[in-house]
Amino acid sequence: MKRLLPLCLVLALPLAGQEHAAYVPATLSLPETPASPTLGAPPPAGAVVLFDGRNFDAWFKKKSKEWLVSDGPSRWKLVDGAMEVVPGADSLVSHAVFGDMKIHAEFRTLGAPTNSGIYLQARYEVDINETYGRTDGTPCGGFGNCSPVKPAARASRPPLAWQTLDIEFTAPRFDTAGKKTSPARATVFLNGVKLYDQQELDPPKGAAGRLGEAPTGPLILQEHGAPLQFRNIWVVPSVP
Repeated sequence: MKRLLPLCLVLALPLAGQEHAAYVPATLSLPETPASPTLGAPPPAGAVVLFDGRNFDAWFKKKSKEWLVSDGPSRWKLVDGAMEVVPGADSLVSHAVFGDMKIHAEFRTLGAPTNSGIYLQARYEVDINETYGRTDGTPCGGFGNCSPVKPAARASRPPLAWQTLDIEFTAPRFDTAGKKTSPARATVFLNGVKLYDQQELDPPKGAAGRLGEAPTGPLILQEHGAPLQFRNIWVVPSVP
């Protein structure tokens, strides 16, 4: 396997060859894969619960290109204890901000093509794309499309099956003058399979790059034109 290189993070792009494909809801039952060992994991002591199936109190709607500015409450919908992305309703931003952290989030795709992601500190995106049974295109759980480096494995489950992302994130470090002394790093597990191990992250580019880097920041759940669902989202802040 090639040595993992530093990555830069940008907005997710559709799967290769699907730029103009119409969204098709999943209706067929595909062969099941083993459930993630962390599926349904309860928040441990000290965790900040960002979604427990009841409301959107921990989130606000981002204001178009002003990612850290509130444009009112969420316009997504609640469906059987999950939050469902409403296409065109924009992304959600957490009120809470974090530095070093451990993140647990569960999601499921509802059809294809799917394009979404979880932004760490509103800057570093972990992609959510429907890649079950595929070896081309953007891998689910990858870090954007500005590097040829891919995750160490493909571990996505079929549409309509719940999946997990467990992420250990180390924020960038800065000296007293504001100069960065250490880059951000992340270890990512998709459905219990390690995709990256303490991967060094380049400064974000594209839309996220306008924010620059910082010691802390919120999470963003991306709306990018396709419905999908999230549930059981919590964060354990880590002490540097």
